[in-house]
Amino acid sequence: MRKPLEYAQIYYNEVVYDVEQEWQRQLDDHERHLLIEGYRRGRTAEAENEIKILFAK
Repeated sequence: MRKPLEYAQIYYNEVVYDVEQEWQRQLDDHERHLLIEGYRRGRTAEAENEIKILFAK
């Protein structure tokens, strides 16, 4: 996997908000950082897989 991509802050805010609602509490800075890093890596892996699928056809 390549270096994770940077996304607009609004995408991170949405993910943080969703987890905070699910857990019914605010995330601390460490949890927020881990969540954002996981989101970036997951989106990057997803994009790479989509590219592989497109070129496989």
